[in-house]
Amino acid sequence: MAWLRNGLPQSDTGFTVGDVNYPARWIKNASQSERNNLNITVAPEPTPHDGRFSWGWGDDGTENWKDLTELKKQWSDDQENTANMILSSSDWRVIKAQETSGTVASKWLTYRAAVRTACNNRQTEINAASTAAALKAILAGPSVVTQNKKDSDGKDIEHTDSFGRSFDPKQYEQEVVGNPAHLEGKHPWPEEPS
Repeated sequence: MAWLRNGLPQSDTGFTVGDVNYPARWIKNASQSERNNLNITVAPEPTPHDGRFSWGWGDDGTENWKDLTELKKQWSDDQENTANMILSSSDWRVIKAQETSGTVASKWLTYRAAVRTACNNRQTEINAASTAAALKAILAGPSVVTQNKKDSDGKDIEHTDSFGRSFDPKQYEQEVVGNPAHLEGKHPWPEEPS
């Protein structure tokens, strides 16, 4: 368990406050009121690190990020692999058209071009990330967000009771939309035509 005294890290291996020396494990064994007298609190648990982007937390409380260049290559390659997997289900259409001197329906050509465009856009976003933390935000953040629903004029739609009266405080209709700060929300993979 980690401790804070006056908001700063405080080890429980022995410490001095003013002229008083406190032995090791004093904090752990002290009553809550004794800890309160010295403004000692339990330090909040650090948020778990995402092993895809960092090595964990350092002793100073900062996150030890992985190498940005390697992360960009890994995630850019991942987008390309995903695009290849998505396109593989319609490859037979293109091969058949080549082998039989036929044509591929335009909806399939449009779809395949959209997959390649999504892949390129995703790779551009990945390569534009200036830090590993920024890269994590576009890849691991929420892919959807909840926001107030808008009317045709762009104004929030108020939620009212069954008689059409406003709530106090006012409430608004909600909708779930793609997160524009996340790759999936900004550049979603297209849906295969039917």
